Amino acid sequence: MSACTACGADAVVQWRRLPTKDDLEQAAAFEAIRRAVRMAAAATLDETVAEEPPQMGGEVTVPVYACVEHALSPEAAAFVHEAACTGPGKGGTCGCTPPLPAFPFSEAEEAPQRRLPPGW
Repeated sequence: MSACTACGADAVVQWRRLPTKDDLEQAAAFEAIRRAVRMAAAATLDETVAEEPPQMGGEVTVPVYACVEHALSPEAAAFVHEAACTGPGKGGTCGCTPPLPAFPFSEAEEAPQRRLPPGW
């Protein structure tokens, strides 16, 4: 079981935030070690390994675990929060403004209505 990031109690919810500079440096160091291990394993097996682009910036998020006292509401926990966001005390919402989802549709569009085939 995970522990609350703020106080160490048992976590009841997880939410995600953007990485800080320190988080990005740790992610880059981990990525370098992971690549070195992967390349060394491939070399011992005489295999070639395709290079993958490193995951940095907006692709990397940091998990934040929270207990009952430090938990976000389910609606707020559904978004990726700002790097400096530490969440609220006593549940609820935080002060950062999560970005809107970038889906390629507008709210006015409706899905076409179709009938299911007989026996479905």
